[in-house]
Amino acid sequence: MSTKLQHISGHHANEQVSHGAIELTFFNLFWIFVIMSTVGLFGETVVSFFRDGHWESRAGLIFGPFSPIYGIGGVLITVALNRISERNPLALFAVAGVVGASFEYFAGWFWESAFGIVAWSYQGQPFNFHGHTSLGMACVWGLLGMLWMKLALPLIMTWIDRIPHEIRHQLTAVLVVVLLADVLLTMTCIDCWYLRMAGDPIDTPLELLCSQFFNDQFMQSRFETMSMWTSLASR
Repeated sequence: MSTKLQHISGHHANEQVSHGAIELTFFNLFWIFVIMSTVGLFGETVVSFFRDGHWESRAGLIFGPFSPIYGIGGVLITVALNRISERNPLALFAVAGVVGASFEYFAGWFWESAFGIVAWSYQGQPFNFHGHTSLGMACVWGLLGMLWMKLALPLIMTWIDRIPHEIRHQLTAVLVVVLLADVLLTMTCIDCWYLRMAGDPIDTPLELLCSQFFNDQFMQSRFETMSMWTSLASR
């Protein structure tokens, strides 16, 4: 009989997990999100340097080394594949491909519809879906899902288990609050950036505050790879 991942945060490593690869607790999923948001940002930054020959800011939030799209992707793939982690690799490939491509499509559609932001585009590639994703990227997601469940997730769970039990709940609670505040601030600043780019009046206290501390120059420098065309937004 095949052996599943035996790691559950907070349990002994030799305990068998009967309901999936890992225990889908808030603690585990939150730290998967945090780690992948950081590792994904670092990886994308390094890859873009070797590809483009210069450093670019790939940040996903106003503050901190986080790119939530990688964190959300890691969580979604974990949840989707958790119960089928020991099945035929083809099943992992298919499910990961569908989940990953669907998420990429939704994220691309959201940014374009809400703010006119095009963060990536697959226009010109065969079998692309409105430029937000493509059949080729679905295959990439499928391969990544297989590698994630077999190699990356077990390693990441060992990192999570090293968080001292005495402080893990307090540390998690603090980081949840910090990240939520960062996400809300980021969405507010992007919305105010959109309003300025669209030529709408800047008159509310919040809009004036964003214009003072997070002006167009700051936003363009922080989110260097984002392109905003307000005419694309459907709001």
